[in-house]
Amino acid sequence: MKGLAYGRLSRDEDSEQESLKNQEDLVVGYMNKNNHTVIEIAMDDNYTGMNYDRPGIKRMFELARERMIDAVFVKDLSRLGRHRTLTLECIDKLKLLGVRVISVTENIDSFNDEDDLLIGFKGLINDSYSKDIQRKVIYGFRQKQQKGLVMIPPMGYFKDKNTNEVVIVEEPAEIVRTIFKLYLEDYGLKAVARILNEKGMKSPAYYQLKLIGKKQGYNKPKITSRFLWDYSSVKRILQNEFYCGTVVNHQNERSRITKKQVAVPAEEQYRHENMVLAIVTREMWERVQEFLNAKVRKNVRASESKPCHKYAGLLECSDCGCSFVAKIRKTKGNPDRVEYVCNGYHRYSDVNCTSHRIREEMLDKIVQAELEGIRLVFDDLWENVEDDVKKWAAGKSTTEKRLENLKDKIAGTELEIQKILMERIEDKQNADMYDKMIETRRDDIEKFKKEVYEIENLDKTIKERKSTLKHSIELLDDIIAENNISNANLHLMFDKIIIEETDEGLNLDLKLKSPFISKAKEPLLKKYMIVDNEVLQEGA
Repeated sequence: MKGLAYGRLSRDEDSEQESLKNQEDLVVGYMNKNNHTVIEIAMDDNYTGMNYDRPGIKRMFELARERMIDAVFVKDLSRLGRHRTLTLECIDKLKLLGVRVISVTENIDSFNDEDDLLIGFKGLINDSYSKDIQRKVIYGFRQKQQKGLVMIPPMGYFKDKNTNEVVIVEEPAEIVRTIFKLYLEDYGLKAVARILNEKGMKSPAYYQLKLIGKKQGYNKPKITSRFLWDYSSVKRILQNEFYCGTVVNHQNERSRITKKQVAVPAEEQYRHENMVLAIVTREMWERVQEFLNAKVRKNVRASESKPCHKYAGLLECSDCGCSFVAKIRKTKGNPDRVEYVCNGYHRYSDVNCTSHRIREEMLDKIVQAELEGIRLVFDDLWENVEDDVKKWAAGKSTTEKRLENLKDKIAGTELEIQKILMERIEDKQNADMYDKMIETRRDDIEKFKKEVYEIENLDKTIKERKSTLKHSIELLDDIIAENNISNANLHLMFDKIIIEETDEGLNLDLKLKSPFISKAKEPLLKKYMIVDNEVLQEGA
């Protein structure tokens, strides 16, 4: 018979007996010994047995279709494949082409009907082996992920393969900082991409090739686009939490049913805070996420050449529910003025709404006043937290005694329940009475435990409140210091600004966002009235 000698070695098989040289010697030796003609030798090195996308398999079928071979010789069926169904399918396809599969060490011939059962049994064993190896590999990988494994760091970082240390590479890291800075300056994703391309700043693809030492080829016109930025590459940079020092592993996994990558719930992911050096601050990253989400919710679009208007997506008409759109008013001898007009009127004239409009400078004035009002509320809240801290410190000894007393009550009540249970066994006729007694004492235990929990967590709660409030105050101080608040910070602070036209003028109602909404209730009740482009009244 004319035959093909076939062998395969996967990455997880490195034993001497499975080596390609060993397989070749064994199979070719068998063919020569039994007077079979070796037409060709095909060896697939470093290929999994779970699929058939291999050069050797492709060549095998080419020879079979050309009627150049009568048989395929393998050391054992696992060399052909480890996926039971695909292996049987491969054998059947070769049968249809008149080609048999002969397993040298297992003494199996696919043309022998008596070997069909054995082929199926071997397929089950090989399939099970492969899945076991796969489970072990996945488990090992998951263990590394739980410990904070960094496989391939994003642009701006380099991983030393010898030490696994992840370090910042300054040149691309500066590009990352530029992206965050531009976006917070109100440039949209496309605008940021255009600016980066105009300045000749290369994309992640360029620096990835540079790190691994491959030729760039950036002088060739056909592949220049590989190293250009687009809105999606900018967005990936902005959304990557890695840049503020947090490594998040196990974000996706392969579905057992569809075999496609699916998102893993946040609570099942492996988060590692401060795992790597940060290129941008946590505060900056969070501001960007808030800004991104706000733009998605409100469908705010920026020009490719200019930043979006400051209040775009924030202003809402209380009369028709439409948003306000920005218009540039040009006058001779004066700088251009930005005004916002109700889009319901702008698109449909007075059929839908009235022509009420508001200047950006007036909005700035009102927002600044609102922020300063919130800041005063925060001062009062800080004093309250400080008082709570002092009270906790002063009453700590008393609280500890109370805690000890509660734990004693819990233990004592649990003993009472045990005694009642014993009495209930002896006096079954009055079981209902004993059940009520037990229920009452269990309720007491729950009350005691609740108080214990509150006492034990009070210190932690106060400290968390203080830390959160401190962060909010620092953020607010930074925003107030701007004097001219940015679009990003507007979306961070405010959910919307509702504008109502009255006979007297415009009423403005500013709706704050969390965490400010829960901490500054007074400013939330404040409304502003504008008459002839002047703030005349502020009141509840």
